[in-house]
Amino acid sequence: MSYLDRLVSLNPALLMRIKEAQRELEWVRTASGNDLLHLAADTLGLKHLEGVGDAYTAVQLGNLDRGALRELLAPHYRGGTSTADDLADQVQLCRAFADPSAATAMISAWVREKVEGFPRTADQLRVGSNPGDVLDPFILAANFELLSERSLQRTIEHTASHKVLMKIEDMVGHLHESIIGQMRGNFRIPEPAGRRDEGKERLDPFSNPFPGADVGQVPLPESPDRIRLFQVKSKTGSAKGGDGKRLGEQLQLLADTYGADTFYVAIVGNTLRGHRSRGAVESNSPNTAILVGVAAHNELTQSAVGGELLLRSYQRAFREAAEATGYRFSEVVAVIAEDFERQAELEGTDFLSAWLHEAIGGEPSDQDSRLDGPRRRRRRPNGPG
Repeated sequence: MSYLDRLVSLNPALLMRIKEAQRELEWVRTASGNDLLHLAADTLGLKHLEGVGDAYTAVQLGNLDRGALRELLAPHYRGGTSTADDLADQVQLCRAFADPSAATAMISAWVREKVEGFPRTADQLRVGSNPGDVLDPFILAANFELLSERSLQRTIEHTASHKVLMKIEDMVGHLHESIIGQMRGNFRIPEPAGRRDEGKERLDPFSNPFPGADVGQVPLPESPDRIRLFQVKSKTGSAKGGDGKRLGEQLQLLADTYGADTFYVAIVGNTLRGHRSRGAVESNSPNTAILVGVAAHNELTQSAVGGELLLRSYQRAFREAAEATGYRFSEVVAVIAEDFERQAELEGTDFLSAWLHEAIGGEPSDQDSRLDGPRRRRRRPNGPG
C-alpha cells in the first residue's frame, strides 16, 4: 500500500501540499549540480557559470557548506564584490526551498509583525501589554549596579535588550515549525481548530490528522511507504517533562495509524543529556527517534548542512525585515534613557527612586482587595431536577 493511500481521507489542501512536497524533493534528487547552480543564478539575475557544477549532483552541491561553496564560486567573480557570497547563499536557499523568495517573504512578514511589538518608548518599557507587567525596579537596580557600571544608558540598553530578546525567542520558536515545513520534501501540519477539550488532541483524519506532530516529511527512497512525522522543539530545555507521556502516546498513535516513522527533535542542543521528557516519550513510543542539534537538522532537512540552510533562510529574512521596519535599537535606547532621566529630574531624585515610586505607587482601592468591595460571584445555573 502506498503511503498516499493511507492519507486519502486528509483535508484535500493538506494532501495537495504533501504531493507538492514530493515533487519538490524529486526535483533536487534528480537534478544535476549545474541545474541547481543555474536555478540560483536565475533568481539573482546572474549569468550561468558553465561547467562549475559538473562534478556534482544537485544534492551534493547543495550539501556543501557555505565556505566550500564560496571557494568553488569565488574564482569566477571579481574580488571585492559580494557576488560569490550572494550566489553561495542562494544555492543553499534553492537547495532548501522550491521557492526561496516565498519562504523569505513569509519569514520577513512574520518578523515585521513581531517587530511592531518591540519597545519603542519609555512607557512601553515600563509597562507591558498587561497592566500588571510592570518593570521591576529591584531588578533594574541590580542591572544598574552589577551589569551597567552605574550608567543609565547601559541600564536601559540591557533592559530593552532583555525585553526584545524574549520576544525574539518566542518568535523564532514558532518560525522553526513553519519554515521547516516549507522545505523540499516537508509539509507544515496545520494547528487544529478549537479548544483542547473539544478534541484538539484527538486524531481526526480531516481536521486533526497528526496530533503530536508539527512537521511531516514524505518517505525516503529506502522506505517508500513510511511517512515521517516530527514533533519540533526549539531546544531540549523548552520541552516540559510532564508533557512526555502525552506526547509519546500521540506519536505511538501516529505510528500505528499511518505506519509512520516518528521523531522528537530539538533544533538547538549538542547532547541528549538533561533532556527532561526523553524517558517518558521513549516509554510510551519506543520506536520514536529522539534527536538534537546536527542529528535533528540532518533528518528534518535531509541535508548534511541543514543548520546552515535554516540559518541562511532566517538571516536573509531578518535583514529584509530590519530594512523594512526601520527599527534602530540604538536610537530607541537613547530616546528611552532620555525619558527616564527627564522623569528623575522632574521629581528631583535619581531614576531608580523615580521609577520605584511609579512602579509600586497607586490608589489604595486599586491595590488592597479589602478596599475593593465584595466581588459578585457568578450564580451557578440550576442543574437538572
